[in-house]
Amino acid sequence: MRVVFDTNIFLAAALKGGFSEDILRIASNTDLVTLVSSDDILEELSRKLIKRFQWEEAETNFFIITIKEICEVVEINEKINIITRDPEDNIILECAIAGNADLIISSDQDLIALKTFRGIGIIHPKTLTWTFPEYFKKNKK
Repeated sequence: MRVVFDTNIFLAAALKGGFSEDILRIASNTDLVTLVSSDDILEELSRKLIKRFQWEEAETNFFIITIKEICEVVEINEKINIITRDPEDNIILECAIAGNADLIISSDQDLIALKTFRGIGIIHPKTLTWTFPEYFKKNKK
């Protein structure tokens, strides 16, 4: 399955760890998922980590390099202007089309409201617990 993570999934993994980090780890450690990204998404991620969350440039660069090692970075060949409230969200759709993605994972309500885009499903990350329960079982102590 080819999957695009919205920038907010990467941000949550970097800042909070937890479930978003688990998703990233599963994507990097299994053949279940091929994670697809683009330079536009990675540049947005870098910009937000530095400007909004005051990460050091070296720390940010290390995180981006790590993501690039996990992802297949695709070249965007079509500009899309579907989401007008926050036009930056369109880079996620552009990446999904360029990368022949099967699924977009996002917590962004504008993307989730679409449900699908050109046959590509768009889901909230928590939906993965129902889709792949073997990877996301809660630890009961």
